[in-house]
Amino acid sequence: MSAPVPCPGRALFRGPMYAVIETGGKQYRVEVGTELEVELLDVEPGQSITLERVLLVADGSDATIGTPVVDGAAVEAEVVGATRGDKVIAFKYRPKARRRVKKGHRQDYTVLRIADIRFGGKSAADSAPKKDAKADARKALEEAAARQAAEDAALAAKLNVATEAPAEKPAKKAKATASDADEAKAADEAPAESKTKGFEIFEDKGGEWRWRLRASNGELVAISEQGFSTKAGVVKTLDVVSRNVAEAEDHAEAQVAEDGSEVKGGKGFEIYEDETGGWRWRLRASNGELVAISEQGFSSKSGVVKGLDVVRRNAAAAEGHTEPEAASESTPDAAPKRARTKKDA
Repeated sequence: MSAPVPCPGRALFRGPMYAVIETGGKQYRVEVGTELEVELLDVEPGQSITLERVLLVADGSDATIGTPVVDGAAVEAEVVGATRGDKVIAFKYRPKARRRVKKGHRQDYTVLRIADIRFGGKSAADSAPKKDAKADARKALEEAAARQAAEDAALAAKLNVATEAPAEKPAKKAKATASDADEAKAADEAPAESKTKGFEIFEDKGGEWRWRLRASNGELVAISEQGFSTKAGVVKTLDVVSRNVAEAEDHAEAQVAEDGSEVKGGKGFEIYEDETGGWRWRLRASNGELVAISEQGFSSKSGVVKGLDVVRRNAAAAEGHTEPEAASESTPDAAPKRARTKKDA
């Protein structure tokens, strides 16, 4: 190995002691405290290593260039850990052959921290200025205190705004919620009256047969969406309704298309907001056709959701059906009995 060649002429390098090292086929300029990523080495985190391929050493105005390395120079480093570089995408294709190959690669690196540069009896770590540890700790404490004070001031401002804001709207909301709860529970918790609980079938003014579901207090909770020409048709529909109510364990909210029209939903319960702003529900079969609708509207979404629980309980408890007398009915849909014909048989 040839002797190092001093750099001739006037001072070309000034500043702290530094070196140029070679590892993994690449060259790096390093000083004491420098952290760098080098090609993967077979080392463990926390281990100290010595890099002997030093190509240049400079100390102030003196610089020594190796041929190819500086004899007697060494750089000590501490292994910080391992990392990976950014992903590189390699994409190959053949035109007109429908061949596409995409591969990604992340290079593995070892992170080193330069601890010392030794050459000619000198050590860069000994000559490096010592940092004032107390000053750094005091500065860190001051920064943490400033951050905490800023966070406390922001929190206090938020609390002041919340205190000054009027509390009427939450009260109204709570009142509406209580009203909805009353509407949903009244049909199921009130004492029984003269009306019969369960499914009823009746003939409307147009001569069509329909069904309705009453709660234990006689209030209507569900009605049929369409009429049937015969009594047998509406009785068969009751089985369809009971089966779909039992299978509908959850509900969905009706979707609206970009043109403002409603999107036809799937099987099960569906809640929606009508033109007056009230919330209602409807029940669809597996083919998307409506089989039942709500008899009344609710002032909020939570109210109609609680109403669905009432419908499920009453539909599950309903055994068979009844046909009320026309004379005892006070609903506008009821019609007086008419003479039966062979068509009704």
